Amino acid sequence: MTTRDDKAELRAFVRLTRAARSTEELGAASDDFEQFLVYLADQYDWRRIAAFIPTPTEPPIARGLNTLVLDGVSVIVPVSAADGLLDWMELGHDTIWSTTNDSMGMPIPSTGAHVSPSGLDAVLIPAAAVDRGGNRLGWGKGFYDRFLASVEGKPLLIAVVFDSDCVVEVPTDEHDVPIGAILTETEISFTQ
Repeated sequence: MTTRDDKAELRAFVRLTRAARSTEELGAASDDFEQFLVYLADQYDWRRIAAFIPTPTEPPIARGLNTLVLDGVSVIVPVSAADGLLDWMELGHDTIWSTTNDSMGMPIPSTGAHVSPSGLDAVLIPAAAVDRGGNRLGWGKGFYDRFLASVEGKPLLIAVVFDSDCVVEVPTDEHDVPIGAILTETEISFTQ
């Protein structure tokens, strides 16, 4: 089996486990993620972060992101561009609840200004799976790996996953960018 096959198999497994989550589980996880995000923003004095608007099966961080915006944190979210790169939009008060889809079918704000991804304190990164060594498995399109390879400064790179997405070992390739922390519905752990 190749690394590519290993990655595809792990992604398929994660899709199944995520699809099996109940509405009640997602609601409880939303509360937990919100509390962790508020704690992290306060603890690390976040002023500007990059994050993602979750799809229905991803960790439910939308309410937490909205709370951060209401608390004065600048939150920017990605827009997938046709060239395989990410553009960025800033969330406004409650704009996270009014979304449309970008070219890859990912949720983005219906309104908002395009901004530069500079001056970031942290980047909340979607992932299919992570391991405690700081390896992250994305969804295979490479958008985040390209962005992380060029991000300015040294923002804290945080993979946002469910507990069940933390595995013993994530198959990696040379281009895969390591993360500095893992955020789940039950914990924040640092990998480096």
